[in-house]
Amino acid sequence: MTTTHTSIRDQPARTAAALSHPGLIRLITEIDDHGPVPNTLARVFPDLPRHQIRHARDTARDLGLIDTDHHTYRLTDRGTALADLYDQAARWARAHDHPARDSSFVTRVQATFDHLTRAARNGETAASGTGHLLDALLGLSGTTPAVAYRPLSEAA
Repeated sequence: MTTTHTSIRDQPARTAAALSHPGLIRLITEIDDHGPVPNTLARVFPDLPRHQIRHARDTARDLGLIDTDHHTYRLTDRGTALADLYDQAARWARAHDHPARDSSFVTRVQATFDHLTRAARNGETAASGTGHLLDALLGLSGTTPAVAYRPLSEAA
């Protein structure tokens, strides 16, 4: 019984870990902001190493966040829900200068997800005004530990 309680309690952390990769945040946000992107992602993200692009693409596919045809990637309904959560998380962080006033969008999302996991562990989401964000994060918690903990390959 303790194992089940622990796994439910750790679900926000596992989900946040799977969804906090900078490349994934940028991929989902790019598609949300500009529509389908060509499957030649290196052209869309010239500043990211290829292994980070592959990791983001593979994670997005594995989690059912993107669909592809032969030429483009587009968001699924689940991907659109995640893009909305990223936007809400960044807005909350900006309103609270979290983690800092001049943080980037990616950093704000990551810091908010980190805040959510700590607050959920301590039962403090209502006090911090992030209960709705935690609910949205848990709504996306269909990740499996194998996906959530997939290591980022350092190979180019």
